[in-house]
Amino acid sequence: MPRKKVTTSENAVDADNSVLTDIIVDSLNKKIGDVAYIMGKGESPAEVKEWLSTGSTVLDTIISNDPEAPGGIPVGKLVEISGEAATGKSLLSYMILKDCQDRGGIPILIDTENAANWSFLKLLGLKEQAEGGNLVYLQPETIEEVFQGIEEIVRRIRENDKNKLCCIVWDSIAGTSTKAEIQGEYGDSTIGLGARLIGQGLRKSIRFIGNQRISLVFLNQVREKIGGMVFGDPTVSPGGKAVPFFSSVRVKLYSGGKVKAGQDTIGVGIKPKIIKNRLGPPHREAELKMYFNRGLIDEESWLDVLLKADVAEKISQQKSAITNTETGEVYEFQNRKFVEWIRKSENAEAHAFCKKMVKQSLIIEQDPHKRKEEVTTEALGEDEVI
Repeated sequence: MPRKKVTTSENAVDADNSVLTDIIVDSLNKKIGDVAYIMGKGESPAEVKEWLSTGSTVLDTIISNDPEAPGGIPVGKLVEISGEAATGKSLLSYMILKDCQDRGGIPILIDTENAANWSFLKLLGLKEQAEGGNLVYLQPETIEEVFQGIEEIVRRIRENDKNKLCCIVWDSIAGTSTKAEIQGEYGDSTIGLGARLIGQGLRKSIRFIGNQRISLVFLNQVREKIGGMVFGDPTVSPGGKAVPFFSSVRVKLYSGGKVKAGQDTIGVGIKPKIIKNRLGPPHREAELKMYFNRGLIDEESWLDVLLKADVAEKISQQKSAITNTETGEVYEFQNRKFVEWIRKSENAEAHAFCKKMVKQSLIIEQDPHKRKEEVTTEALGEDEVI
C-alpha cells in the first residue's frame, strides 16, 4: 500500500522552526553563557539601537544612512577617526564626548598625547563637576595601561549600572608607547609589539562593549608608508590591522584649509571621508568647518545640501527661499545669515523642517532595483584601498 503523502503548511513549518530556534538559543546560553540571540527578537549586541552625535547632522547622516538616527557614532561599537595633524580629530572627539554628557552618560577621555586643555574643553560645551559635568580624564603611559583602563571601566559599569551610557575616546593610538618601549633603551627594536598588544586588547574587550551602552572612539594619525613603490593609499594608520578590522566605522579626515576672519585664523576646514562602514554605504564625503573655540556649527553645512537637493531655491544672488511642504509656509532669508536666521527661537518649526530635509536629502537608496540610474562598477580610489 503506497505511503500517504503528508503536506505541511508554511505556518506549521514556521512554528516548528521558531520552537527549535528558541530551544537552540536557550541551550547555548545555558551551556556557554549569554552568547546566543535571535536576530530581530529582543536585544542583540549586533543591533545598533543608540547613536552619539558628532555635532554635524551632515556627517551623522552619511554614516548612519538613517533619517531617524540622532547621531552617527554607534553605541556598542568601535569607531576609528584618523587623519594627518591639524585635521580636527581631537575636536571632533570632544564633540562626541559632549553629546554623551548631554545625554546623561559618562564621557571618558584617555589622553596619551598630553594634549587636552580643560579651558578649551569648556569652550566646546563640556561641563565641569560643579555644573553637573562628569568628564573622566585618564593619562596612562602605555598601550597595556590603556586596555587595563578600558577593561576596568567596562567591569565597573557592568557591576554598578549596566544601562549607563558611556563613551570612551582614546587620543591617540599613534601617540601611545608600549611598556617595553618605555622601559627599554633608545634604539631598541619594538616593531610589531604595539600592534600585537592592540589586537590582544580588542579581542578581549570588543565583545563586552556590545552588551553595554558603551561606545569606543579611537583616534589615530596617518603616516606615509616607508620603502619601495607604494600602490594604493600612500598613507597608513599605526597600530596594525586590528583597529581597522574591529571598527564598525572608519572616518578619515582631510584638511580643507584654514578658516579665516580677516587676517586671523579661527578654525580649520575638514573633509571627512567614510572609508569603512558596516552600518551604511561607505566612501561618502562631506565638507565642514571646525572652529577652535566651539567645534562644529551644525547648521552651517545645511544650506549647501538643501540647495543641491532643490529643497532650497536661490531667488537672487544674496537670498534663498525654502517652502515647507508640510505647512505650505515659505521661508525667505539672506544666504550669509542662514545660521543666524534658522537658530532664532521663533523659527523652531523651520529649523525642524530643514533638519529633516537635510537628512532625507543625504539618504542613499541601496536597493539597485529601486534606482533609476544604471548600476556600474568603478575602481577604488587610492585612499579607498585598505
